[in-house]
Amino acid sequence: MKIGLITVSNSELMSSNKQNILSQICSTLYKNKQDVLLSNVLKSEASVVSENLKLAYSTCDATILICENEWDKFYMCKKLLCDLFNSKMENNEYAKKNIDEYAKEMNVPLQKEDGSLSQMPEVARTIKNPFSAYQGCLCEKEEKLVFLLPLEENELYHMFFSSVMPFIISNNKEDLKDKTYILRTFGIKLSDLRHLLRDEIRNKYSIEIICSERMLRGEIIIKIKGGTRSDAQKNIVSKVYTKLLPYFYSERDESLEEFIYTLLSIRKLKLSFAEDFTAGALTSSLYNNLENASEIISESIVATDDNSKIKLLGVEKSIFKKSVIDYSELAYQMALGILENSGADIVVSSCGDVKKGIVTFAVGNSEGIHVFNEKVSGSTQEKIDLATGMIFFHLIKKIKQDDFHIGKSVT
Repeated sequence: MKIGLITVSNSELMSSNKQNILSQICSTLYKNKQDVLLSNVLKSEASVVSENLKLAYSTCDATILICENEWDKFYMCKKLLCDLFNSKMENNEYAKKNIDEYAKEMNVPLQKEDGSLSQMPEVARTIKNPFSAYQGCLCEKEEKLVFLLPLEENELYHMFFSSVMPFIISNNKEDLKDKTYILRTFGIKLSDLRHLLRDEIRNKYSIEIICSERMLRGEIIIKIKGGTRSDAQKNIVSKVYTKLLPYFYSERDESLEEFIYTLLSIRKLKLSFAEDFTAGALTSSLYNNLENASEIISESIVATDDNSKIKLLGVEKSIFKKSVIDYSELAYQMALGILENSGADIVVSSCGDVKKGIVTFAVGNSEGIHVFNEKVSGSTQEKIDLATGMIFFHLIKKIKQDDFHIGKSVT
């Protein structure tokens, strides 16, 4: 089971006791063969929490949302659960009963806001917290689980180990289900894919591995029948991932274009193009494959003429006066020109010799511009399609490696 762990706090500087408990939670999940995919400490802005909650919900089987014991933050998290599960907030009789019992047991007067802590999403099941008025809850839909727990040490420890972990273990029936993994790659031919994965394809566990490829865009589907030994599953899947690491870009059923949109939109970044070799294919490919391409594209200039490059992108005239054009320098200057004029966060340029299949492209931002040289073959359209894929793949790798120092505001 894939577990998303999100901690909502005012800052990343939590007490050592809280950090220790979070470490114990992660360690316990790992020891019980759960995969912890996300472990974030987030500032308490609703928009930031919502983005990370939606991402965890879409990629994980279960999400554990842990929030500081402050009324407004806890209420905000419950409202976000309402949005996520298309539910409404209502008074929960079990939560109210637990809060009343806590107040009576501890002989403490209830504050005005404590009454509203009994409100929960109508789809929620209450997780009892005997240590304070902050009651936890579980929302479940289509085999997706989201837990909300308070961050205080004793409360978190008690509720996780007495309620949440036993529930996760009892509901982890992954080994009995049929599973399908999808890996998306770029840059390797179908024949090379099959050769690279020949041992995994011929496995003795009836785990089916299907490979396909078009214009170096590969799709690997791993089908595992329910009841297959978990160690065999993990061993083969791990080997496939490891072997495909140089070519791998996503474990979801999405194209290069869709993955670029995901990476840029979640960071609220804009992209600009200066195209020669690709002749507008970079821009059109995004618009043809994405409904909301305009959300990530700031500007696109197709400059196949030398004068256009000089006039629109500020390329130096001296580049074109040489007997042999320095495409690396040309790609760099084209990228620099669109960067200075478009105001985009990230820029991409392409140039080269289509007849010879020489493509040079640059990817960068204000922190630096990186230039790449590649060879492509085939018809003119095939060369452009291959170059487009290469450029998108390098763009993804650069964003994921954080070479641009981007996304720092996303906490």
